[in-house]
Amino acid sequence: MQILNKQLWLMLLGLLLSIQESHAQEILELEEAINIALENNYDIRLEKYNVQIQSNNVSRAVAGQMPRVDLTAGYEYGYSDAEIITRGQGEGTNPPLELDGTSQDITFKNQVTVPIFTGFAGKYRYKQLESSRTMSEVQLAAVVEQSLASTVTNYLQVARFQSRLHILEENIAQSQDRLERVTIDTQYGAANSILRLQAEVNLNNDSATYRNAVLNYDNSKRDLNLLLGLSDNTNFTVQENILLVENMDYAELENAMLMANKQLLLSNQLIDQATYNVKISESSLFPTIQGYANINYLDTEDEASFLQNNTVFGPNVGVNLSLPIFTGGAQKIQRQNAKVSLEQQRLSKANTEAQLKKELQNAFAQYENNRAQLRIEQANLETFETNYTKSKEDFGYGLIDSSDLRQAQINLANAKNRINDLTYNVKQSEIRLLQLSGQLQTSNEQL
Repeated sequence: MQILNKQLWLMLLGLLLSIQESHAQEILELEEAINIALENNYDIRLEKYNVQIQSNNVSRAVAGQMPRVDLTAGYEYGYSDAEIITRGQGEGTNPPLELDGTSQDITFKNQVTVPIFTGFAGKYRYKQLESSRTMSEVQLAAVVEQSLASTVTNYLQVARFQSRLHILEENIAQSQDRLERVTIDTQYGAANSILRLQAEVNLNNDSATYRNAVLNYDNSKRDLNLLLGLSDNTNFTVQENILLVENMDYAELENAMLMANKQLLLSNQLIDQATYNVKISESSLFPTIQGYANINYLDTEDEASFLQNNTVFGPNVGVNLSLPIFTGGAQKIQRQNAKVSLEQQRLSKANTEAQLKKELQNAFAQYENNRAQLRIEQANLETFETNYTKSKEDFGYGLIDSSDLRQAQINLANAKNRINDLTYNVKQSEIRLLQLSGQLQTSNEQL
């Protein structure tokens, strides 16, 4: 073991300790990460309150369809100084009568108002409230979906860097083995010192690349910790062999998108809202009928009046009918604007649908391209592995020098890194397709 200098051994020892520490960390499963993210996400928690508010609003009372009971009471105290002149029985007038004193009125009224017919406005207000609740639920689902996509994306990024570390660890072991072989050959005169120095430089470079990869790995874990609401220092490893969704079909994705994409679902709810606004505005063309019943109590005392005391108590019932005849055209303008808004929402949905179809086509093309490249690289990997194995044997027999072995080693490491990166790219493409088609939330078990 004296073939390596002290500085190089200390560096390799540090790398080995970091590798062992990494392997000893607790594994954070993808499902667990998703559950933590969904539980701690502030946007989701806030949106849940909005769903609760909209659910509470789905009420006949809020829609104006329930009876109403009003209780009013009043007390008034005053002072009057009156001069009363009355017509006399003959010619002239009677002498003025001057009265002064205090007065007080006590009133009490209890009234029940019952909407009998509101021109269908109450009916459509209630449907609009139901639509608002549904829209808030879709918005919550959209927030959950976005949180899920962000969590899986960050998790995969950590897995990508973690896999890269394993590739680099294997590469360092190969470089170390190569350095030991060259050092032995140098001692026995089978190789010169320049080849040994070159092998040592290669090992140092591989170690530096590993340290940079560790930095990227640690940064990606901190990003994931932030998303999960955990401490920046929370340490873990992640799953690497996450199953891929096999053979996604474009026609099925497009059909699912038209049915379940959150943007389209929100567009549908906005159209419903605009439709109900049209119906509500048209209710002004109908009369409104309202029934009422009340109990009145009035007690009046007035020292400056002929009628010193007046007490009235009794129930009343009645029906009011109201039909606007002319409002200066305001209601007509409201109906026109409501219809324009409905057409605007329909056009907006058509635009959203066209944009989503384009995004789906682009995402699927990227998905297919990534998969094709991944298949090519996986097929080539066996060639690179065979080439490295043969180069290692030829190097042992002295048929090639260490530079050729190094090139075979680099080619193999690059092939593994390309497969690692392409696997990540394919998974990212799948996440985007699932999100566009509205299936991400229901497919997270497969991720």
